Amino acid sequence: MSAAEEIRAQALEVAAGWSPDGAPESWRLTAGLFESIAAHQELLDRLASLPADRLPALLASAAISYLVRRDRPVPLAGYFPEPGGPQPRIDGGFPGAARAFISARLDDIVAECQGRRYQMNEVARCTQIALGIAAAMDPLARPASRALPASGAAPAARADPASPAEPIGLADLGTGAGLGLHLDRYRYLVGDQASGPGTAAMTLSCDVRGSRRPPRAVLPPIAERVGIDRHPLDPQDPAARSWLEACAPPEASALARLAAAIGVARRYPVRLLAGDVLGALPGVLDRFGTRHVIVTDAYLAVFLSPPQRGELAAILARAGRTRPVTWLSLDPLVPLGPSGRDSVQGIPLPGALVRDYQRDGVFAVLGERTFDGGTQRSRLLARAHPSGEWVEWLA
Repeated sequence: MSAAEEIRAQALEVAAGWSPDGAPESWRLTAGLFESIAAHQELLDRLASLPADRLPALLASAAISYLVRRDRPVPLAGYFPEPGGPQPRIDGGFPGAARAFISARLDDIVAECQGRRYQMNEVARCTQIALGIAAAMDPLARPASRALPASGAAPAARADPASPAEPIGLADLGTGAGLGLHLDRYRYLVGDQASGPGTAAMTLSCDVRGSRRPPRAVLPPIAERVGIDRHPLDPQDPAARSWLEACAPPEASALARLAAAIGVARRYPVRLLAGDVLGALPGVLDRFGTRHVIVTDAYLAVFLSPPQRGELAAILARAGRTRPVTWLSLDPLVPLGPSGRDSVQGIPLPGALVRDYQRDGVFAVLGERTFDGGTQRSRLLARAHPSGEWVEWLA
């Protein structure tokens, strides 16, 4: 498959994930935008010159959204919601309007792609991460551990693993503007289960699918929090905010969540480190001392190579020899695209789940790997909509 064909396949996979039977009307614009990218051969050919780790299909969607919001082209701008506004209705005129805009502004779209990185800070994904932390910290729900291969060094003696009431350290990989570091400052409504501070500036709602009930998203105190990103974004910067809006799904609800989360981030500044995740993470883990550390990864590991994912696990295993370290991953299957079949964490997956993924389009898998002394435990927790709209608990 050529680079252009791979980008087309990825765009169509995203579109399929946003257009299942019964999908809300507000999802149609996201699906239609990726379908328009997949249908424009000249754009695909130009995007093929970008490195794969720049996520060309996703980057093109953000570049188009950014230019549409900035320049307000008629009639295309009428299909895109404005922050704080309603969701416009999409009709049969959208594909033609999108194609005409892409053709007319092809050079501008490619220039934006060449000068930027895709950074989707979908705060709704925090719901699934919060559920993962609640499950990981519940001693009654933890699976049995197994010994790690010998590394030549005996694990240091230490206290028992932290209870749910003991403070944790939180490291967010691929953090963007750090919105995922404020998990304890959001309120959650998962099905009919509410949790989180009643005075929170925002409530994140998530539908529950399937027959199993998720745990309540009750979080331990967060003593320290650090985010790592190659190019972190300052939530105080208006230009950064404009790009965050462009990377968000073009939905009124997503833009409202983003605005509320940026408000929280501006009120509570956190430490954001600029650098390579694998290079910076060991120092961050050392900073946390001996407390239980939760390392979160929402749509980051899927873009690492297999050797890089192996290195990430090795870093966490080494750090886990002196205190518990839990890696919570919310990622699509790998390889990225319609042939995805494996968890980024190497957790075994049911065949039916893989078949659903390959047939119906992208969704995320929530997994837990905890490194604790000389042992580790891992399990599949859930699958979820790419923008956090629903969760199906599997653990």
